[in-house]
Amino acid sequence: MDVSEHYIQLRLNFPHVHDEQEVHTTVGELAEFLCCTMRNMNLIMNKFKENGWVGWNPQRGRGKKSILVFYIPLLKVAGERFDYLLSGNRMEDAYELAAALPIPMGELLIQRMQTQFGLRSKEGDKGRVDTLRIPQNTPFKTLDPTQTGMWGEVFIIAEVFDRLVRYNAERQICEPSLAMAWEGDADGREWTFYLHKGIPFHHGRTLDAEDVKFTFDRIISDKSNPCRPLFGSIESIEAYDQLTVRFVLNKPNFMFPDLMSSMSASILPRDVEMNPLHPIGTGPYRLTRHDSKLLVLDVFVAYFRGRAYVDRVEVWQLPHSAKAESIIKHDLFPDAQPRAVQHEMQGGVYMTFNMQKEGPQHDVNFRRAVQQLLNAHELSEALGSTNTQAAYSLIRGRVQERQQPEDPDQGEPWKQHPEQSDGSGVSVPVLSVETSLAQAAALLRRSSYQGQSLSVWVEEGERMEADMVWFAERCRQIGLHINIMPGDPVHAVYQDELEDGFGDCDLIYTGEVFNDHVMLSLVTMYTFQNTLFLIAMNDYWRHELEQECGRVVMIQEPAERMDRLIQLENRLIREALLLPTYSFKEEHAHHDSLRDYRVAGYGLPDLRRLWVKKRPGAENKDASYPVYIPLW
Repeated sequence: MDVSEHYIQLRLNFPHVHDEQEVHTTVGELAEFLCCTMRNMNLIMNKFKENGWVGWNPQRGRGKKSILVFYIPLLKVAGERFDYLLSGNRMEDAYELAAALPIPMGELLIQRMQTQFGLRSKEGDKGRVDTLRIPQNTPFKTLDPTQTGMWGEVFIIAEVFDRLVRYNAERQICEPSLAMAWEGDADGREWTFYLHKGIPFHHGRTLDAEDVKFTFDRIISDKSNPCRPLFGSIESIEAYDQLTVRFVLNKPNFMFPDLMSSMSASILPRDVEMNPLHPIGTGPYRLTRHDSKLLVLDVFVAYFRGRAYVDRVEVWQLPHSAKAESIIKHDLFPDAQPRAVQHEMQGGVYMTFNMQKEGPQHDVNFRRAVQQLLNAHELSEALGSTNTQAAYSLIRGRVQERQQPEDPDQGEPWKQHPEQSDGSGVSVPVLSVETSLAQAAALLRRSSYQGQSLSVWVEEGERMEADMVWFAERCRQIGLHINIMPGDPVHAVYQDELEDGFGDCDLIYTGEVFNDHVMLSLVTMYTFQNTLFLIAMNDYWRHELEQECGRVVMIQEPAERMDRLIQLENRLIREALLLPTYSFKEEHAHHDSLRDYRVAGYGLPDLRRLWVKKRPGAENKDASYPVYIPLW
């Protein structure tokens, strides 16, 4: 152990002692702290003195204690050791050092770690190795494709697994993946998929039709599986031979190939028990490590679509790295302007209500009062930023007129107000603050609200918490008492503990991130039981949404299906169960040498396309290419 590590370990055992404050102790006590012999403790103390780190006045005689004084601040020694570890590419050791320190000190050191992220090329005995490092501050709870409700987990699942079908966002069609072709009957009740030959799983066995059958039998046989409603129309599955599998449905489903592109439809091997933290798939990357600090994906050289360019992906859990994104981005690119890639996220931020709990939220007048208080245009005017835009739908670019509420006291429509575009093609009424507050107050008087304090659960984060401070003040102005309760969406989705979810809250402020297949994302949001929206709904609304989506997939024409989903969203907004507030866009930044940097679904880079263009004749064999990946 390095002498600086001894100093850090010893200093941590005196957390309430100030620098240059005398401590009365013995060599024996100090040796216990460092788990060493008294002889070694004396040697270590001499090294401390040589470095000028401590004052040490040993006292001889029974019962006498020596005097120890710490001269050098813990942060200084720890910072020097941390920088030394980073310079030697010892990320894990540096992380462990920062994690061992008091949280404020650890945060300061973790901030320095940002320079280690991005893509790094290193020449070795076996040639060049390209490693992409990504920071993450939300742990991965499960990588089971049928369970995950978090977009960060979906990003990993997309690289570890393949599906029968993949969605081409540029062409907006489903294309072959594990299945080289498929066909359905005229009624949309039988679908047959033909598999590619010789596709290997990460553990070595070749994919066959029985694996496909196993994957979906596992879903439909488990009534508690959250994605079961997505595939509820499957009546039976038959493996004709090793490469042919047929699905027989209990009703027409013309969206069935689209459902096969869902992350929930990722194909599992039948001969390996599913480990939700260490899954096995056929994807371009295999998971080789996953613990509380680090998730590692190594390239799968036998991937059937061809080897990916990036050799290794490391996702580091940095729980104390919540810093301003602009600072991180600036630190990554100190010498040159990065190449920017803007990505407008599908989906958006919205409010809904905890329909699992009794309360005034079951009264539509109360919900509509909240709808007026959470006026998207006024929220955007008050707190808007350059990367957000007021929205009245979760469907980007949707064009519709926002409906005027009725005057709850007069029973007549409110006077029409001038309209303006919100910038996304949606026509919206411009209401004055006084008008929207007056509408909210009138609706609240008509509702069953009786003056009690209510709680709003909001996803942890500076922007969304600021939204709710603004909202709570608006509520106060009309006599609605709101408490703000920031929460972790991971705990809310997987409900580890009741207090970590939103069981005691009445209102919920969150967001939904869609992938490129918007129609499939909407069906998923309304039927996959681990979305925050459905977790908040009661049995009545869950049944209603599942039934309506069941009717949607029976429609043969995609445009007509989309119209039906828009009508469903209109109903939810009219019932004030879905209150969209704004959409947002993100800006990725990367070094110019990184080519084909494409932002895929859920706002993360498509690792299957990324490659590095090194300068010809570059002197250094090792190189670093900064990448800024926003993790919303």
